[in-house]
Amino acid sequence: MRILHIADLHAGKRLYDRIGRNEDLLYALEQIKNICKEERVDILLIAGDVFDKRNPDFESQGLIMEFLTEMNALGLHILLIAGNHDSYDFMKIYRNLRKLANIHAFDRPSANLKEAIFQYEQLKVACLPYPDERVLTHFDEERQRCYAEKVANYMKALAHEVEDSRYRVLVAHMMVDRAQIAGSELQSSVSPYYAIKAETIPDTFQYVALGHVHRNQRIEDIAPKVYYSGSPYQIDFSEKGMDKFVNLVVLEDGMAKVETIRLDLKRQLVEIRLKEGDDIQKSLEPLSKENLLVKVVMEVRMSDPFFQHKRDTVFKILGDRLVRLEMEPVGTYQETKTETGKIDLLSLYEEFHKYRYKSEPSQELKALFQELIDKVSHETHKA
Repeated sequence: MRILHIADLHAGKRLYDRIGRNEDLLYALEQIKNICKEERVDILLIAGDVFDKRNPDFESQGLIMEFLTEMNALGLHILLIAGNHDSYDFMKIYRNLRKLANIHAFDRPSANLKEAIFQYEQLKVACLPYPDERVLTHFDEERQRCYAEKVANYMKALAHEVEDSRYRVLVAHMMVDRAQIAGSELQSSVSPYYAIKAETIPDTFQYVALGHVHRNQRIEDIAPKVYYSGSPYQIDFSEKGMDKFVNLVVLEDGMAKVETIRLDLKRQLVEIRLKEGDDIQKSLEPLSKENLLVKVVMEVRMSDPFFQHKRDTVFKILGDRLVRLEMEPVGTYQETKTETGKIDLLSLYEEFHKYRYKSEPSQELKALFQELIDKVSHETHKA
């Protein structure tokens, strides 16, 4: 039996609300379809974060529905669970697809454990959508029990439900304490409070297919084979330079054999820093010839008369490849310190006025600004 494990599609993802990433996702999904054909995959596991927003746009909904129906046409089974980016209520809509096709959606952890199990021949798959704290509370009378312990008890109960099967797999969307994060995961769900201890994952399961962490990896030093497949494309600039993979799992002879398959990227994410004296043309010209999405961090001095020209040059060279241009002031902080080490706000204001209005501020303005500084300082001291 052959399983393909993917996760964290984030359909509808946008970079800085400017650049849509569905083009990159679609490129990855086409490769996944080809892998399923070539490897004769029986079951596709999608371990959560199907969408990037709780209320996905119509384009993203259409993209996912088309992918699911095309995969169903290949004759395999598709299991998808909700992640922390997915809405339980929205994902519930997909549950009805099992009446029409081999598409099985699990929108939230179920109090009825039998509803959380998918069975196919000698395989049972326990499905654990993102375990929201509020949902787990309903399953546990001891409300003060910590989140990680509640999830551990739920996994233990799921393991009991599948222990009579020859092959046993868990698909879940959660943070495991030993995982190496990519940086783009939702921070509230990677905090120590929400991290599940790796050793609490039952060794009943021969393979554990995880979503949430965007870096492909195995969680080491525990009995079951616990893997994150990672995201199929670089979600944001915290994942720049990161290769992407999917996991092919072969169940035979009572064991699980895992092979990671590398995916090509439609567009690499690249971040470049331009120092104050760098030649912008020379630094950026090579990037303008590649299929990339670029973030530029440019060091600037407020008093630099060529500031606007430099900014325009970056836009002209990179064009549509430029996702974001960030300005990082240099010099100003050090140049405006007083002998006591404090920042001279009046000097900062004078520098800004010269940059913005091309002239020195009047004595009246400087006096008024200093009066405001003194007043704020006095009020702060009183507080």
